[in-house]
Amino acid sequence: MRNKKPLFLAAIALILILLCSTALAAENEYRTLKNGSEGADVMRLKQAMYWLGYFNNKNLSNYYNATTVERVKQLQKNNGLEETGIATPELQELIFSGNCIPTDTAPKPSPVPTPAPTPIPPQGPKKEVDLPPLTEEGFLSPEAEIEEFVHVDADDGRWIYITSSLAIDLQRWTDKKNTQVWFEGDIRTSEETPMTAYLSNPTSKNPGKGYENPLDLARENKVVLAITDDHFGDRWNGGIRPGVIVRNGKIIKDYTFQDGQGKFPNLEVLAVFEDGSMKTFKSDAHTAQEYLDMGVVNTYAFGPILVENGQLSEYMLRKEYYTYHEPRCSIGMIEPHHYFLLVAKGRTNDSKGVYLTWLADKMMEKGVVEGFNLDGGGTVALMFMGEMLNKSTRNVRQTTSISGFGTSDLVPSK
Repeated sequence: MRNKKPLFLAAIALILILLCSTALAAENEYRTLKNGSEGADVMRLKQAMYWLGYFNNKNLSNYYNATTVERVKQLQKNNGLEETGIATPELQELIFSGNCIPTDTAPKPSPVPTPAPTPIPPQGPKKEVDLPPLTEEGFLSPEAEIEEFVHVDADDGRWIYITSSLAIDLQRWTDKKNTQVWFEGDIRTSEETPMTAYLSNPTSKNPGKGYENPLDLARENKVVLAITDDHFGDRWNGGIRPGVIVRNGKIIKDYTFQDGQGKFPNLEVLAVFEDGSMKTFKSDAHTAQEYLDMGVVNTYAFGPILVENGQLSEYMLRKEYYTYHEPRCSIGMIEPHHYFLLVAKGRTNDSKGVYLTWLADKMMEKGVVEGFNLDGGGTVALMFMGEMLNKSTRNVRQTTSISGFGTSDLVPSK
């Protein structure tokens, strides 16, 4: 009788080889791209190369043509690699890692004003503001001999708040040609002034499930700068998966869906860590407990991710992804404790709203490395020192949570 043991062992070995090959293929998210390739991944590659300076404009196609080959060769040369013109998975991993060497003509992030104990120079139409003495970090210096500095100029569109541990510079901008009005906030915090969440019915069995006027929430908690966030309680009340929700170090809900289902919101996550850093994740990347174990204080489930690891996210490279104007609310991190807030008005005569890609591009210009889209539309509310900035206080949509920076007794209670 023929010995079947060698055949059996060979079969086992073949299975192991196939399993290993499948695992390696699964780990590698990129396919080799070369002349003639076509698809969304080609567009994503070219968009990333634009921000590195290897394409001169953003009017790009999803075709890998002769021009793409030449630009890839240039990138390979600048990075000390063999000039093949082929975007291997390894090359794409380098490009999207943030470690790829750019050209001298790469788009530069808009400079963030460096706080100094001198007047802030005019920026565009903004008036000069006389500031008290500041530290190198931009906070109030002991020489200022005051606890809070507040500047409000609604006509000029400038709101400033500074203490010894928090600096907020909020500016309103208008583009009449494109009928757009938006607010940009440069926010610098410290360990004493972290981004903090405020939920409706905080002492109830289900905090964040009830509804409240966002302006009332901001005033009740004396929040200096407040925004509506992911509106998770509305999904909770509607029997819809709210996502992975952690607020102020406590698990609220942990019910999301698998990544890539094409829903809106896709429930991707912005995690805010104890050290002041922010990081974006796919919807099902971690459980709520895993986030807590990682040192996360707050998670926001909405999306999509706008900027990830200093590059445009995959959704921002899809021309067909929810391309319509809306009021928007988003936040990003330039570096730990240094954030960029971007809120766009919409559905009004003076502002039609903006695209998601507009938010992402603006964040890239400002040097944001992790950027995230929060709930937009009628939910969006931006509040400073107890005043609504982005819309009338009439018919404000109630929400279940807000997030903000700083508290002050100067904020009116009602």
